[in-house]
Amino acid sequence: MPNLTDYAVVQDTSVKLPKSNGDIDHDYPKFGAAGLAAGRSILMFKINPEGTAELKVTLNNSDVLTSTFSTDPTRTWHEIIDDGVLKESDNVLTITRNDGDGSLEVSDVLVMYQHEV
Repeated sequence: MPNLTDYAVVQDTSVKLPKSNGDIDHDYPKFGAAGLAAGRSILMFKINPEGTAELKVTLNNSDVLTSTFSTDPTRTWHEIIDDGVLKESDNVLTITRNDGDGSLEVSDVLVMYQHEV
């Protein structure tokens, strides 16, 4: 059976870490991947770092990315997610600003995946 590429928009507004209340992490609203087929998926987002800061991304309690940013330009990021990490429903994506004295603004978060036809 053939597969198509599909996507789920996780959130299209920005989140800045640390937050004004000092929180260093953010849980996005749960999202689904209707018709999810076996295979790897792709996490995509825009990131605007200021200063030096480490970003950690987890999806369904699996670490999918840890990277330190030390330059300021806004950029897009694409990360391959192993098969079996993304689920058809109730996915939980969390971003954390771990180390550093800088901040991270993350926006336009989406996941691309294979959809069974």
